[in-house]
Amino acid sequence: MLSNLLSSINDNVYEFLDKLVFITPDITKSLSPIIGTNNHFGITLICNSLVYGFLLYYGLSYLISHLTFSQIETPLQFIFKLLLCTLALNASEFICSGLISIFSHASNIVCELGNYMFGFDVSFSGLIQDIIPKDYFLSNSFSLFSFDGLVNTSISFGFLSLSISYVIRYIILKVLIIIAPFAILSLSSNKSSWFFKAWFKNFIALLFLQVFIAIILLVCFIIDDKDRFLPSQIMYIGMIYSLFKANSFVREFIGGFSTDTNFSFSNFSSIFKGGASK
Repeated sequence: MLSNLLSSINDNVYEFLDKLVFITPDITKSLSPIIGTNNHFGITLICNSLVYGFLLYYGLSYLISHLTFSQIETPLQFIFKLLLCTLALNASEFICSGLISIFSHASNIVCELGNYMFGFDVSFSGLIQDIIPKDYFLSNSFSLFSFDGLVNTSISFGFLSLSISYVIRYIILKVLIIIAPFAILSLSSNKSSWFFKAWFKNFIALLFLQVFIAIILLVCFIIDDKDRFLPSQIMYIGMIYSLFKANSFVREFIGGFSTDTNFSFSNFSSIFKGGASK
């Protein structure tokens, strides 16, 4: 039973793991009905309606500023900024697709570099097949109570846990794409611009993660090919651990929130940390 379970994990995980990690602009196509292809429905319609709310808010703030003598941007500056934000929010799907395309090409360059220079298929499917033969768990050589069997079992469950983490990232990316019009519109006011900064930081961090993972996979294949003095089982465990920690490394460099499976939901409020106080 355990052998069938592990074999099923290996056969199913690697088929969709690459698609989950290496996001392409196609991710936005299924969201078009929600975002809205024009200003007559969807999130875009709501944001276009909110433009009048921002105009009303600025008008009141401008009148009050004459009574309180507080500093406020000029009407010309606000109208110009609001006009740019309105144009951008109506093209939010195109903007998100463009950003995704940049990071997709960057990760593809890393993968193609490994294929061109070293002859490796730099992907999760290639890595899993290189670590664990396809029919290993169904063969007579598999034993859970041997060192190889224990390590390979741990690796299989490690890839399953990775897939759950990347599913979380995939879902959060879709959520960020959906709320992109709101984030862009928030730039029109200095009071709400923190929302766009938080959205942009998290969006870029999640996209950059796939470039970082591609680099880790490339290094994994190079180490496997060159550093034969390392015990292969220990090296493979190190590979899995590095992939687990990739999100933490990106957070240290760029910021953003975690997609680790052990991430506490109580920390979810820190996604837009500092926005409410501004």
